[in-house]
Parts: sequence; structure tokens; C-alpha cells
Amino acid sequence: MSEEPINRKDDVEQDIRDTADHVEEGLDETGDTIKAGAKAMGNKIKDPNVDLGTEYREKKLKEEVKDI
Repeated sequence: MSEEPINRKDDVEQDIRDTADHVEEGLDETGDTIKAGAKAMGNKIKDPNVDLGTEYREKKLKEEVKDI
């Protein structure tokens, strides 16, 4: 019965890289959300009749498209 030796260092390093990738994706999404919210709020200040929820969704979609 032949088993491959366990290389925990390589496993840990790969886990760290994977975690860093997930964190980066999360930060990108958070940044997009903050940008969209700020832009929607700016439009609401300029025109109080604007629906904030609709503006937010519109800006959020534009931020997501920029990332593609």
C-alpha cells in the first residue's frame, strides 16, 4: 500500500491563496456596493423625487458591469 507523503506546508499555502482570492472578491463586491450607494445618494440629493432604491439598483448594475 503506497501512500503519498502529506505535505502540509503546500496545503496551507494553497489554502492561504484560496482565502486571499475569496477576500479580494468580497472586497470588490463591497466596493461596488459602496460606490453604487454613494452615487444613488448623490442623485437623490440632486433630485429629491428620485427613488433611492431604483437609483441604487441602477448604479449597482453599472458597477458590476464595469468589473466584467
